[in-house]
Amino acid sequence: MTSFVILHYKNIQDTLECIASIQKQKGEYSIIVVDNGTLTTSEKEKLIDVVPDIICNEDNLGFAKGNNIGCTYATLHYHPDYLVVLNNDIVLQGDDFILKIEKAYNKVKFDFMGPKIITDGGESVNPFPVYRTLDEVEQAISTSKKLICIYHSVILTFLLNSYISLKRMVCKPRHLENGEKSCRDIAVHGCCIVFSKKYYERYDNIFYPGTFLYHEEEFLDYRRKKDGLISYYDSSITVFHKEGASLNLSFQNKERKKLIFRNREIVRSLGLLKKIMLEDGSI
Repeated sequence: MTSFVILHYKNIQDTLECIASIQKQKGEYSIIVVDNGTLTTSEKEKLIDVVPDIICNEDNLGFAKGNNIGCTYATLHYHPDYLVVLNNDIVLQGDDFILKIEKAYNKVKFDFMGPKIITDGGESVNPFPVYRTLDEVEQAISTSKKLICIYHSVILTFLLNSYISLKRMVCKPRHLENGEKSCRDIAVHGCCIVFSKKYYERYDNIFYPGTFLYHEEEFLDYRRKKDGLISYYDSSITVFHKEGASLNLSFQNKERKKLIFRNREIVRSLGLLKKIMLEDGSI
């Protein structure tokens, strides 16, 4: 049994498409949709027609807490062999996703695993490049704080965008790419992660619950290294990610506000990670 936990936020059409891609899969599965306080009555009725397990949070709890609620429900009601946590803007490719994760587990006995991520030119890739050292985390926090100041100013935002456009004309942009070969002991992107039973039986929470949005991958990778977990990237399993669809819907025609929000959450998340790294505490 495989349980799919979909975190829904505002974009009902993406959620329905995600569900449809799961329903094409071979193998036994359950689908749990967790709504972070956005479903209308009519949208909920649409979901009820296709999936029985819908959890409606009164407020937006963010990525980690919202997914933790769905995963707890899945483990209590279905006791799955695998938990697949995926954004609502993910579309599974093919009909053998479940069969392939079973094959991968039999091969490496992973605690968690990530697939190859196809996008329209975004930066959702596996293995995922995370900040691993305290210096890297501090530098990222400093950069986001500077960007927040810039995005509060229309003039500074214009100048930054002009500089970026000019730089792209002079220098070829660097695009992240998925790995061609499967490998283990790496960080994986949070848009779609497969957790095995031996992982979720070990921890009270699938994700560190202190964050709201962004950089959950760093906390998971920190846990991997600290507790000696097995992570795996399987290049033969593919998903399509409509990167940033829900966030873009939330900030239509409000690009600067979206960027300020994004960088504030980055500062908050990485600030927590920095604290944990300094204390060398348990997550």
